[in-house]
Amino acid sequence: MTLPATRVIRLERQDWRLFATIDDPATRNAMTAALTDDLWAILEATRADRSLRALILQGANGAFCAGADLKRADRVRPEGERNVASEEYDPILTSNRRGGELFAALDAHPLVTIAVVDGAAFGGGFGLACCADFVIAGPRARFALSETGLGLPPAQIAPYVVGRLGLRLARQLALSGRRLDGPAALAIGLADACAVSEADIAPVLGAILANVGNCAPEANAVTKSLLRRALQADPAAYREEAAQAFSACLRGSEGQEGVRAFTEKRRPAWAAPTPAITAADPS
Repeated sequence: MTLPATRVIRLERQDWRLFATIDDPATRNAMTAALTDDLWAILEATRADRSLRALILQGANGAFCAGADLKRADRVRPEGERNVASEEYDPILTSNRRGGELFAALDAHPLVTIAVVDGAAFGGGFGLACCADFVIAGPRARFALSETGLGLPPAQIAPYVVGRLGLRLARQLALSGRRLDGPAALAIGLADACAVSEADIAPVLGAILANVGNCAPEANAVTKSLLRRALQADPAAYREEAAQAFSACLRGSEGQEGVRAFTEKRRPAWAAPTPAITAADPS
């Protein structure tokens, strides 16, 4: 796989791990059009690549992602001043829909996704974290659903916030804008691990990746899809989809190798050695 050209995300591949570091100091890593375009390019380029197993999303400059690009939003005209002649094209609607499609694509991505949050994760940044399979909070982590304090709803990220936290906590955080540090995020299940110092982030990440490396990449991709479908599909339709997926995996190369390795009491060929993590420099 050739890594895509990006503008505000630095990419570094380490074997089967891809580090994506948001690096846009002028906006504190806000959800600009450039960031959205970069994330789309990365998700598209890695979707079918099973030589990769994990996508690690992190931020530089002491921020994860500061949410909406408010400087750009400040140029939006009030509703009463909208050009009626261009009613069919509303750039706000278009941009927000595209953002929603991006969150959906990240949530459904076949790779194991890990958000390393060591800085502000506000608004859309909070949503990016909620779409990840694992969230590591660093010592500088700060989380907030900050939209209502700006007179806005957390519209497109709401399903993923509810999915990670449940409706009760999602309501409380969205309707109050309360800020959480790493330990508080860990206590409510927003974070899955909390590093007490910057030096602790690499070992915490390494422990997660060591377990991921024991799992077959295609089986993980199929499992992610089935877990999402389990909440959405008609039960009978899901049972059929699950049976088809299980049969295909068992007959496939990973399933055949996994069963042989089990009977021969050895590690399967696709099991990766415990990775030596050299965390991509977020600074």
